Formats: sequence, structure tokens, C-alpha cells
Amino acid sequence: MQEPAEPPGTDGAPFEHRLTSILDVARLHRTAVALDDLTELLPESAPRDSEGLSRWLADHPQVGEVIGPLAGRPGALPAPTLLDERRARGVAYRQAAERLVGETLRPVGPLVRCVGLTGSAAYLEPEEGDDLDLLVVTRSGALWVFLSYTYLALRLRRRGAMAPGVDPCLNFVMDDVQAGVEFGRPRGFLFAREALTTRPLDGEEYLRGLVSANPWLGEEVPRLYARWTSGGAKADPRPRPAPRAIQALNLALFLPMSAYLQLVGLVRNHRARRRGDPDPGFRTITRLRRLCFQSDRFVRLHRVYEGAPSAHAPPSEVPG
Repeated sequence: MQEPAEPPGTDGAPFEHRLTSILDVARLHRTAVALDDLTELLPESAPRDSEGLSRWLADHPQVGEVIGPLAGRPGALPAPTLLDERRARGVAYRQAAERLVGETLRPVGPLVRCVGLTGSAAYLEPEEGDDLDLLVVTRSGALWVFLSYTYLALRLRRRGAMAPGVDPCLNFVMDDVQAGVEFGRPRGFLFAREALTTRPLDGEEYLRGLVSANPWLGEEVPRLYARWTSGGAKADPRPRPAPRAIQALNLALFLPMSAYLQLVGLVRNHRARRRGDPDPGFRTITRLRRLCFQSDRFVRLHRVYEGAPSAHAPPSEVPG
């Protein structure tokens, strides 16, 4: 018995738009999406398992095609050898990230609430040249102390703890006060997807508590949200201020470190434009409680997802 064209009793349009946008993003990154992962990203009106989704796609070949356990836009599924290369690179990225947290960041561990893999590294399928993107939440009043130590340690070690070609990027770093703000306001599907596909490296209980405290994420990605909130210990996500001496040092470091990162960003953007990179730039956003690198690629993804119905309108400023 085949899956009906649209699940009975529901409006199928949001499901199809969401599915199409996810597959469009996969095509932009020259990859595919595992059917099991894809079903978790879809609204409740979608087929609930990979078999049902596979049958639905077979009835709607204009939307996507399925080869084995993978789905993609018609004619856009990458060669198996390319996917194998990306998965092997993903393992190397994950191992490098674990060494970074376990070794390089160990001295500032008491100032950190959580560290997680995001972006292509979270899907364990990075392209060659992709950054090792990290989400970090620090204790309040410790953000710039953490960043100053981390950038200095990475420069001194010359990425010695990293695998060849792996460049760590602290692309979204905030203290736990700001984390409550960022996660507490509805931000649309792209933010919810990035948040719920983060792979915790440290502080998983805190991240579970932060996710559980913000049910709007479940309105955007209900199935994946249920997996986050239904099992595993959760820590209280309320702020934990750093010691007063750290807070004083944090204030002293904010302006010089902000100026340094803004300068580094300008230099990197200039070099990327000279190389003719397809996504040549990013904005460096520095605040007392927040550091964010908003890349052109992330903005492009945001525009792809804009065509898919969202439970909440996205903000004008999208991190990434």
C-alpha cells in the first residue's frame, strides 16, 4: 500500500516546501541527506519514517530522488566516492574537535558551559576547506577571557592539535546570559535546525537544558526537538557568573580583542575576494556578551529557507 500523496487531514504544502528547501541546501553543498535524518527535520504532516518518505518521493519525482538511504534533488545526488571522502573528513574533524576541547581548552574549562560542533562538521560531511565551526557558551562575564586565551593558544600551537587542513572557527560564542536571549526568542527554521543538529563536545547537559527551556524550537523542528528533550540529563541553563576578577579582566579585554578580530576579518575578506571565492565574505559581530561571524554562505542558506513556511519569522541578523 502506497503512502498517500499528502498525509490525510493535513495541509501538505508546508511539508513539501520544507522538504524542497532542505534538499536545495544539500544541492548547494554538493551532498545528500540521509532519509532517517531528513524525516526528523520535517513537520508532523510529513511521513514519519524513511520508508514512507521514500514512497512519497517516488510519487513526486519533481521534488527529489532516493538512492539507497540518501535523498537529494533530481539529478543532484553526488557520487558515492565524494560522499565517502567527506565522511572520512568528517571523522577527522570530529577527532580534531575532541582534542581541541580535551587539550587546548582544558585550562579555561571552568569558564565554559558548553562547546558543540555546528555547520558541516556537525553533519560529519565537511567539504575540503570547510572550517571546524564551533558553538561555545561561557559563564557570564568570561566571554572575552575565554576568547583571548583560546586565540592565543591556537596561535602558539599553530593548530598543532588539529588534523591537516582543519581550521577551527569560533563562529558563534556567547555567554550564558546572551544564550538565554538568543535561544529565547523565535528565530525561524534555520536557527532551530542549527541549534538542534549541534553535536555537543562538552556540556551536553547544559545544552539540553537550554533547548528544553525554549519550546519554540519544537514548533520549528518538532521531531528532532522531541529527541533532545525526551532523554538525557538536563542542567539548569540559568546564568552562572564568573568570579569577579575574571569579570574585571573580561571588561579590560573586550575592546582590544574586538578591534583585533575586526581587523582579522577585514584581512580575510580581502584575501578571499582576491582568490575569487564563491562566498568571499563575512561580518564580524562583536558585543560584550557575543561574538558571531555571519558568513555570506549562511545568509545564502537563510534566503533558500525563506521560501519554506516557518512557524516564526527569522530575525534580520542571522548568525553563522
